Amino acid sequence: MRGWRKYKVRETTEAIVGAITGSLAAPRTLLLGRYDDDGRLQYTGRTTTLAQAAGSKVAGLLAPARRGHPWTGWSFSAGWAAGRRWTSRWWIPSWWWK
Repeated sequence: MRGWRKYKVRETTEAIVGAITGSLAAPRTLLLGRYDDDGRLQYTGRTTTLAQAAGSKVAGLLAPARRGHPWTGWSFSAGWAAGRRWTSRWWIPSWWWK
């Protein structure tokens, strides 16, 4: 038998949720980061758009960030070569997402 087979490779890792898009009551995506060797929280990626039920569950875990959030002043692109920027809300980076 000849032909092509496509296999999706999935790798998982743990990351800290450092910011969200949407509101604290109904987050749309989670912006994720990891600490580098110098202890700085570096942006590493984002989730796909959260389903309404998942967003509601996550909302109960969120708290607005205090002064000195490590991503204050950062701007995030909405996608590859996109001119749009996300409106992000920082929150206290204190729990992990896998």
